[in-house]
Formats: sequence, C-alpha cells, structure tokens
Amino acid sequence: MLRSPLALAKPSLSCLIKANLLSSYIEVGQSLIEFGQSLIEFGQSLIEFGQPLIEFGQSLIEFGQSLIEFGQSLIEFG
Repeated sequence: MLRSPLALAKPSLSCLIKANLLSSYIEVGQSLIEFGQSLIEFGQSLIEFGQPLIEFGQSLIEFGQSLIEFGQSLIEFG
C-alpha cells in the first residue's frame, strides 16, 4: 500500500512546527531572563541613592527575579 506524499509530509510538518514553537519558548525565556537580570542590576543601583529609592529598587529586584523564574519555566516547558 502506497502512502500519498502529503500523508508522508504531515509528520515532518508537525515536527517542524513543534521545533519552531520550542525555539520560540526558549528565545522568549532567555530574553526574559536577560531582562530580569538587567532589572535586578538597575534596582540594586537605585538602592545606593537612598531611602526613597530603596523600595522602588527592591520592587524592581523582585520583579526581575519573577521574570527570570518565568523565563526559566518557559525554557523548561519547551
């Protein structure tokens, strides 16, 4: 029994779509990690300016850490 070329191409197309989706998750995850790290560094630099900016800096650090965790989970999900 011969299979049509289209039937043979479907698994390959499915694999290609999954590979592209995985690549997208990894890229987004890595970008979030980098952005999160930048927010942490910025937040730490704000803390050095004194009390008014300490809370804001700490908030940025916490947000940056959340982005890093989210980015890592996207990479692991992929």
